[in-house]
Amino acid sequence: MKLKIKLLISLLIITLITGCSIDTTKKVSKEEDIYSYLKNNHSLIDVDSNDFTDLNMINTDGKKIILTGENHGVKGNVKLRKKFLKYFKEKTDFKYYLCEISFSTAYFINKYLETGNEDILKKVYAPLKGTYEWNKDNYNHWIKLFKYNKTLPKDRKIKVVGIDIEHQPINAFRYMYSVLPKKKAPGKINKILNEFNDILSGKKKLDNEGLKEFCERLNNDIEKNKDVYKDYLKDDYFGFNLVNKNIIYRYEVYESNKFNVLRDEKMYENFKKVYNNLNDGKYFGQWGLNHIFQENQMDVNWLATFIDNDDRFKNKVLSIAYVYDDSIYMEKRNGYSTEKIDTFNSNMDFGFIKNFTLLKLNSKGSPFKQRNIWPFSHTEKGENPTTEYFQYLVVVKNAKPTEPLN
Repeated sequence: MKLKIKLLISLLIITLITGCSIDTTKKVSKEEDIYSYLKNNHSLIDVDSNDFTDLNMINTDGKKIILTGENHGVKGNVKLRKKFLKYFKEKTDFKYYLCEISFSTAYFINKYLETGNEDILKKVYAPLKGTYEWNKDNYNHWIKLFKYNKTLPKDRKIKVVGIDIEHQPINAFRYMYSVLPKKKAPGKINKILNEFNDILSGKKKLDNEGLKEFCERLNNDIEKNKDVYKDYLKDDYFGFNLVNKNIIYRYEVYESNKFNVLRDEKMYENFKKVYNNLNDGKYFGQWGLNHIFQENQMDVNWLATFIDNDDRFKNKVLSIAYVYDDSIYMEKRNGYSTEKIDTFNSNMDFGFIKNFTLLKLNSKGSPFKQRNIWPFSHTEKGENPTTEYFQYLVVVKNAKPTEPLN
């Protein structure tokens, strides 16, 4: 009997020891697996060079929409934006620059790109004070794009597309006024359009609620007299109607307790409408990080989630996320202060990662395709394998903040 007890105890000890050693080996193996994989699937980006061999690992085959995702306020963002824009223009000849701006803002930026008249740019940026967009780097980005566009033939020039809600009603109203014909409006719609002109000129004063009520009345009038508006506005009917709706969406989103849920839903609705109104072409754009996630995260279907689930674009969206290590960003609150940003969630020492490092996550045998290895410390972890959210990651190290536009 004693011999049997001793034998059972011995077997139990062996089992416990063996079990512990297996778990430890697995943990070490996973970390080594990640390190080894990334070491063989990375590229150092020279953001100041027009040599694009450092981006050749990006596979764009079959992709129609390419999105990069940033945390706003970092100077390195615009450098990556310019580098990727030129690279994807060269590689895919994308036609449309899909931006996190409204339809009306995009209209004025396109006018600037057509004319080079910087007064247009100054006017559209003035109401953006207080937002992340109001910074020197983003403003100067359009000036550089104007110069770059001039080097392209007419049929290859880049067109800016805005699908965000109308955060700045003054820009929205300026757009709507600019597309109104000079001739008198037909009788059925003359009264409300005269009221619109009085509001824009300052003759009629409206508070926030008054503006909302007017846009709702205008929307109802457009629905009631659609054919009259179409005949009067011609090609500008689409934009006039869309912009007015997005002023209304602004109130719906800001008054909701589900800001991100509703905003991205509205942006997707806008995208579908704009996409159907444009000639066929590929898209590139740089957005706030979460908007480029192709799967639900934080209980939000983000813009790229909606687009990737659209049968027309299934498996045709490519997402490249940015993460930051030991960097500083411009915070829009408190009069544009600067704060540290460390969003890179890793306890491993990746010695091969430098200032701008591109990591390909979707190569054959990638651990990022098999499980969720979440690189972000500041936003909730998703549930699916990493590459179902985004396929590439850029680590930005030692970046400085952008500066407010004065």
